[in-house]
Amino acid sequence: MYLTWNSKEVRKIPERPNYQLEDNPVYTEEVPALLDTDPASATNTFNPLFLIILNNIKASHQLAEAAKETAEKALEAITEMTTKISAVPSQSGSLTYTGSAQSPSWNNYDPNALTIGGTQSATDAGTYQVTFTPKEGYKWKDGTTEAKTANWTIGRANVATPAQSGSLTYTGAAQSPQWANYDSSKVTLGGTTSGTNAGSYNATFTPKANYQFSDGTTGAKTVVWKIGKAAGSLTLDKSSLTLSGGTKTGTVTATRSGDGAISASSSDANVATVSVNGTTITITGKNSGTATITVKCAEGTNHTAPANKTVSVTVKAANPTLADNDPSTIKEAAQSGQAANLWSAGDKVPIAVNGKVGSLTINGTYYAFILGFNHNSSIEGGNSIHFQFGKNASGTDIAFVDSEYGSYGSSAAFRMNTSNTNSGGWEGSYMRKTICLAFLAALPAEWQNVIVACTKYSDNRGGGSDNASYVTATQDKIWLLAEFEVFGTRYYANSAVKNYQKQYDYYKNGNSRVKYKHNATGTACYWWLRSVSATSSGNLGLVGTDGSGGSYNANCSYGFAPGFKVA
Repeated sequence: MYLTWNSKEVRKIPERPNYQLEDNPVYTEEVPALLDTDPASATNTFNPLFLIILNNIKASHQLAEAAKETAEKALEAITEMTTKISAVPSQSGSLTYTGSAQSPSWNNYDPNALTIGGTQSATDAGTYQVTFTPKEGYKWKDGTTEAKTANWTIGRANVATPAQSGSLTYTGAAQSPQWANYDSSKVTLGGTTSGTNAGSYNATFTPKANYQFSDGTTGAKTVVWKIGKAAGSLTLDKSSLTLSGGTKTGTVTATRSGDGAISASSSDANVATVSVNGTTITITGKNSGTATITVKCAEGTNHTAPANKTVSVTVKAANPTLADNDPSTIKEAAQSGQAANLWSAGDKVPIAVNGKVGSLTINGTYYAFILGFNHNSSIEGGNSIHFQFGKNASGTDIAFVDSEYGSYGSSAAFRMNTSNTNSGGWEGSYMRKTICLAFLAALPAEWQNVIVACTKYSDNRGGGSDNASYVTATQDKIWLLAEFEVFGTRYYANSAVKNYQKQYDYYKNGNSRVKYKHNATGTACYWWLRSVSATSSGNLGLVGTDGSGGSYNANCSYGFAPGFKVA
């Protein structure tokens, strides 16, 4: 069997199989395309039976297209009848920061009609956005179906304003306060957070991102905190002061905690006045008497004002007339270094001498006069007054003489030695070891208490040789003057001894060297010196009746004119 088209034999048709159309053929997009195929070309592609089938399908396709159009119009009509959404949902109620994640509740939110998106959960305080999109079958009342945005918020949590907890007191080291209501996780601490000095300081507190103060503010608040002053203290290096002799002023040193100003006042300005320089309090004696100095310390930067302190002052003013002062006042004047400002070389002071010295019993008042102040201080010591006996009440220069005056011998008398020798020099002499000690014992105790040992260099070997090695020192409370100390030059003494001696101011000033017998003041006398003759083994130095220098036999009794030092 052949298929013909326009009277042309197209193709042999095989034996026809048993084809049947399905009751509900499936429509595909390819079928319309196939149905539109040119039959001429189709004869080359499809067998005749399939063309028949395609023609049937095409008819069915046309029916389906019509049905689809009808369905779409029906759907559109149904959509027009869908429920419209009246409003965009809004946050219901409020949220406050808790530190945990939170989600808001919504007004006008129907999950069946809307799909929610965006930020639906948060932890920190702030404003967030969500989106609401109508689901299928829904639209906004304005007819749109696009997503709409809604804001929701988490509010800041409230915090109390911090305040200083407890108190601080100045210690000298940096300190920081403790704070009530302060949580570093909620607020930031700033400003001045530590201090050393007493006073007020300003700290600041600023809420962090999730917090606000109770009044709703979020800016920094200033909080005042304080360091209190420590208890002040005041001490003085002395509580009493005596101004005597030549000492007119004295100082008291105050020690106080901090920098409070020191002030002072006197209870009796006629007795003593007071001035202050820093922590040094200077007290000046005016007249003899007593006064109380009150010392105060004001409140300072870091300390409170301490209790007042007092100094008891006794003024015993030295009299410019040497004879009107007691031994202790003279000593104090010497020790103060002010004696030379009060008195002069040659000024005399009465001393009651009572005792046996050698063969002479002395019982009377005689005068010691000032030889000099701070004499030969580098060797013999400073702050001192050197004296010599003596003078009588009328001012005549005297020396003590005994009944053996001018005679030789070995008996007790004012001899340098009991034999005619200078062996042993000054140090080993009878005069030094016996007579001088006896004279010291004859002095009043109040004078013995103020006389001190003096370093004196002499030839302490003797023998008539001018040997520098013979010159050594002794410590003497009562001593005889040396040749150089009286004359300021060498006559018979060891030539090396002057290297350790100085001439006394009294004689250097030109005062007479002539002395008269204490018991016959109209008669001049020889008086002994401690200088060993460097040219004789038996002689020691002396001053002649005319005031000239010389030397004589050691065992002869001559005038005794001793010296001593008060310091």
